[in-house]
Amino acid sequence: MPAAQADVTVTSSPGNSIVGDYEIDFGTLDANHNGSISRGEARSNATLTAEFNAVDHDHNGRLSQDELKGWM
Repeated sequence: MPAAQADVTVTSSPGNSIVGDYEIDFGTLDANHNGSISRGEARSNATLTAEFNAVDHDHNGRLSQDELKGWM
């Protein structure tokens, strides 16, 4: 008798893509209240951490409210 085969679904997206519909509280993540979210401040949000490079359009290591508009 042949072995049973399971169905497998594989999904992939580019590493720098932005997918999904997310919400964050900018004021809460901006712990030092300097008007931007650093990579360290973003660590409290796993999804934002994973997509930080894609959201950081000017590649300065900080996320502004304008950069987050397209993500949220």
